[in-house]
Amino acid sequence: MSKNKKWLYLPVEIKVRELDAKLLMAYYAAKEGYSVVTGDHILVEMASTELPAGIFFSKGYPHGFRKRVILKAKENGHVVVELDEEGLLINDKKYLRDRMKRDMLQLVTQEYCWGPFQQNIITSANPDLRARCHVTGNPRIDLLKPKYRSIYEEDAEQLRNDYGEFILINTRFSLYNTPKGQKDNPHFRHIKQLYYSFMEMTKATCERFPEINFVIRPHPGENFESYRHALAEYTNGHVIHEGNIIKWLMAAKAVIHNGCTSGIETFLLEKPLISYVPSNSNTKEDTIPNQLGVKAVNIEEVHNAINDVYRREESNYNVKYRDQNINGLSYYCDWSNEGFAYDAILGLWDSIQISSPRVNTSLNKNVLRIKSKKKRKRRFSLTETEIQDFFNKLDKIEETLSRIIITKLANNLYKIEGG
Repeated sequence: MSKNKKWLYLPVEIKVRELDAKLLMAYYAAKEGYSVVTGDHILVEMASTELPAGIFFSKGYPHGFRKRVILKAKENGHVVVELDEEGLLINDKKYLRDRMKRDMLQLVTQEYCWGPFQQNIITSANPDLRARCHVTGNPRIDLLKPKYRSIYEEDAEQLRNDYGEFILINTRFSLYNTPKGQKDNPHFRHIKQLYYSFMEMTKATCERFPEINFVIRPHPGENFESYRHALAEYTNGHVIHEGNIIKWLMAAKAVIHNGCTSGIETFLLEKPLISYVPSNSNTKEDTIPNQLGVKAVNIEEVHNAINDVYRREESNYNVKYRDQNINGLSYYCDWSNEGFAYDAILGLWDSIQISSPRVNTSLNKNVLRIKSKKKRKRRFSLTETEIQDFFNKLDKIEETLSRIIITKLANNLYKIEGG
């Protein structure tokens, strides 16, 4: 890369989903000479208004949110690049209307795509912008590859110690089961139907297998209490949402889901996967994650699949499904054990030229005062110890001592650079 140090802004909105992948990118970028600012999304945005112009990494948003973030970054002299965290499981018309409008795409210098499917949807509608759309995969997927699984082995073992042998049930019904209560919407009746189908299946499964623990992990945008209330009588049903999903997938004996990205993650980790797709489901919901692993269309088939998990060796469970699915999955999610998304993205960053007169490298803490209640949503805590622990694990994998310097700029906001 250029001898001139570049600044990189990596905002994190949902910690349990995004942080580890952002730290993976920060680690390798810092080793290449970048100064990386990462942490709570709104704080990274605020810091970027005063610190040097650089590369601002947009994580994808609904249109109004996206417009605010991109326009603000451009106003402050940053080059905007983007990898939409919701770009994997998409409907073309809805996606282009809600998250990938042309007016903002024109302001993005590089758009990183999960796979050819997302790239084709974007470029079919915007053929003149094809050159800025790159299939890179997502660093979240890098963490599932054999090289990086050791990062989560200790935590996975601790989960097994805490909950014994358990089956993980992931849900995604936030369009109905909202934090403010259950919300009827005629456009999302199928989500409501799936919510109650999953609730019925979960209760029946806890009852059918009292000797097995079941961990229910709701989508972060759901009302967790609805599950706790419904499963209160089952001592083997635990409603938990904490930490990165990978350690939970690695710790679980098997995973039950419907249409979740975690279904793909489970499949790539080579763990037993049960896709519960009730026969009365909306056929439009039969997306790629539901085509992986074993498909169960009723509760009896879920129970048969669970029995099958315990009859087989876990490592052999997905073998007969793997070959037929892996090629199709690659169209949606770029994947190989050899290549890495973070490396492809870092190579693209190196081609970017930054030109701005702003060279201030100190930060006025008054800039970070949050006044709007709206901007306080989804705040999280992040410590230097968490970051250092993650980097230590990467050092161990790389068999090196990176000497990365972590500087606290404010609570939940850090600068990361090579020593």
